[in-house]
Amino acid sequence: MTVNPAGGPAGSALTISWSGFSRDGGRALCKTGIVFRFDDATVASAEPGRASGSIGAQVPAGATVGGHRVTGTCPSLELFDETDFQVTPPPTSNPPSNPPVTPPVTPPVTPPVTPPPPTSSRRPPVTPPPSQPPASNPGTPVTPPPPPIPSTELPPLSTAEQRPRADGDLVFDRVTVGPGDSLSATGKGCTPGAPVTLMSKGERVGATIADAQGNFTATVQFNRIEAGRHWVTANCGVVLTAAVDQLVTSSSGGQSSSLIILVFFVLAGAAVLRFR
Repeated sequence: MTVNPAGGPAGSALTISWSGFSRDGGRALCKTGIVFRFDDATVASAEPGRASGSIGAQVPAGATVGGHRVTGTCPSLELFDETDFQVTPPPTSNPPSNPPVTPPVTPPVTPPVTPPPPTSSRRPPVTPPPSQPPASNPGTPVTPPPPPIPSTELPPLSTAEQRPRADGDLVFDRVTVGPGDSLSATGKGCTPGAPVTLMSKGERVGATIADAQGNFTATVQFNRIEAGRHWVTANCGVVLTAAVDQLVTSSSGGQSSSLIILVFFVLAGAAVLRFR
């Protein structure tokens, strides 16, 4: 599926072209017709039985500047495709050219000269030197202060971000994921046959199509690893959300290695004393 042009201001016209909306080598065609949506707004519908073609549509007047999704869905064959459209700012008219205005020249203002204050013949007060600490006995050794103990406070496992506004909840099969792990998300209450797009922090992490009852199950895969709590939003005619924590393991450095070696030798020495 493609759109022409690929970008334009809100309210402008575009042409949607599609092909391959059939199954069984073209013998099974879309009986319900193909529904085209701009984000969540329906902008065009193709008549049933057309596996390919093109149709005119219009960018919604309230579309914001930036990237948007144009989707095509055939519920009877459970076929779905999507493409991108860039909403650009509306064109601005050039203001009339006016001759430059020369500001009036203001003569500089010379500040009045202030005479210096009279010099005092009094002597400044004498500040006594700071008192010196008593000299220590040279025969007594001086014990240096102990070194500061490094802090052992660990960073929090996850940082909670504000929950997005939603109409319902997603359900995950787990509450935490590690690097490269995927999880399964289920939801209900969607528009039957509507495309489902799952997003997290502005990135797409999954997609599927709602069934005839408005339910769906999709696989969620994060594109980047970032420890903390992540909110996942599913948009399918309604908005569903759920949170999951990403866990990232890291090495504790040379101090942990030294501690492990020390514990090993202590246990070995205890074993030798026991057998004696």
